[in-house]
Amino acid sequence: MPIKAIQPIGQRGRIITFDDDISVYLIQAKHHWFLCDTHLGPQSMEELNTELDCPSGPPELILFNSHSDWDHIWGNCAFPGATVIGHDLCRTRMQDIGRYELETLSRYHRGTIALIYPNLTFSQTLQYAEEGVAFHYAPGHTVDSAVCFDQQDSVLFVGDLVEYPIPYLDFADLSTYLGTLAWLRQFPAAIKVSAHSGIVDEALIERNMAYIRAIQEGQTVEPAIIQPGSTVHTFNLNNRLFLEYEHQVRQKLGAQFDYYGFRNCFGDLHTVDYEALARALKDYMHDL
Repeated sequence: MPIKAIQPIGQRGRIITFDDDISVYLIQAKHHWFLCDTHLGPQSMEELNTELDCPSGPPELILFNSHSDWDHIWGNCAFPGATVIGHDLCRTRMQDIGRYELETLSRYHRGTIALIYPNLTFSQTLQYAEEGVAFHYAPGHTVDSAVCFDQQDSVLFVGDLVEYPIPYLDFADLSTYLGTLAWLRQFPAAIKVSAHSGIVDEALIERNMAYIRAIQEGQTVEPAIIQPGSTVHTFNLNNRLFLEYEHQVRQKLGAQFDYYGFRNCFGDLHTVDYEALARALKDYMHDL
């Protein structure tokens, strides 16, 4: 069954977890329903509507994209005309990387996908005061990461900012990420929900922070911190290098920079050898 679990939270929240252990969060407020992230495509959203006994979708649905990664935004297209909220940079980043992810990760498509960008963006905070819902910019996992706070139930949806056992690092500024995690750790929410790790606690936030500090300081990460068989740590090391060169290439090419063409040159960062990647990036930069 594609939807594995629906967990009620508080008076109006639900964690909907799919068969791949990715979760979205639904707030059934008085005048609107707020759906935090939209999984992998319209089929997922159709399954969600069926499970919630709402086959046509709620009449006042507002979508929130916690960031622009594919596994959080592909289901946007299931709701034509809906308000889609995201940070200012969420729209920009989705336009930048969306085509690459849509084509190279087609094996994960659930239905026919059209990229739908946020049509209501914000820079720091966006409030629906009458509903007790607020959105806050929280860069870290990505440059465009943001969170949703249900003030009535005291639930904070954090997207991919906190993950077990370690987070993905897809933003070069680790100091900013650490600052965001410190803010999340102190945030006055009774429950904090991750898109990939369910309900998370302060101990996991601290563990994520320790890992990021180790990467930032070039320390060896203890094997016990990294889940056996996981390629996340390999991705993080490779992606740190990739992001450094991406910044240089963007600066050199300016408006002529094409993310799709650039990214396609370097294979899967989960598996590529670090030294081989370093050589390929250096050669690419040299040949510009």
